[in-house]
Amino acid sequence: MTQPLRSDDDVAVDVAVSELRRIAGASTEDGRIAVLLFFRSPDFVVNGVATQHHPVPVYLEPELREQAEELVRAVRRELLEARRVAIVRPDFTPPPLVPSQHGPMRQDVTWAAQRMRFPGNMIREITALQTLARSDEYVMELAQASYSGAPGLVAITTLRLLFVGAEVRELPVAAVDRAEVVNPPAPGAPATLKVHAYPTVLEFIDWAPVDFARVATAVHLACEIQHVDGSIALARPASTDLFAEWQLLVERRRLGMVEDEPFHRQAVGIMLAMPG
Repeated sequence: MTQPLRSDDDVAVDVAVSELRRIAGASTEDGRIAVLLFFRSPDFVVNGVATQHHPVPVYLEPELREQAEELVRAVRRELLEARRVAIVRPDFTPPPLVPSQHGPMRQDVTWAAQRMRFPGNMIREITALQTLARSDEYVMELAQASYSGAPGLVAITTLRLLFVGAEVRELPVAAVDRAEVVNPPAPGAPATLKVHAYPTVLEFIDWAPVDFARVATAVHLACEIQHVDGSIALARPASTDLFAEWQLLVERRRLGMVEDEPFHRQAVGIMLAMPG
């Protein structure tokens, strides 16, 4: 901007974008531009007065319209990016397929195989997975299993659930809701890995739940990465926060702790802050 942001003719407003809930632009009756700042906290003070969710107008001259519109767009982008969910995860960078004396191999597949109880039972399937795994996915966990009566290897990657047997079946993680392990109901009975992909439930069978537990945990993590990472969280204050503020305001009014004028000002501010 070519001049300071101002809330009136005398006071400059110097605030961090993180203090804002949203920003909007409007025109005044005399042709000036008003950039409306909505703060996250009702207790944010401007000119010695708490905003109580009311917008603080920053007035600019008409010739600054383009700069004002660009400012509003830039702040909106920054506010949206600040709400993007970013969670620290293990490094799931897919490793390269490298030649070896046993054929092409990937380090993630090798590590996952080493965590299996009996990887020697699945040598053919593990070898096949080395080249089945795509260059854009990381192989998280493996387990020996039977599916629809056919033996094979169940694998969870950051993008797909695979069953490698006589045939290769796959399901995108984006379609998976959750996974659970059902322990053997009685001695000698098999354990079951249930993968829920509404309305379908895939059931994998093995004699021990140990490997299934690791796969189920990895399915949960893969689903989080797909559905949560990079998503946009609700803007604060959310509806629940505002409802709690309203309840507190009404209770304070009932107890005679808030006079009519501040009560109406706070009530209007809460309504202005409601989404939609």
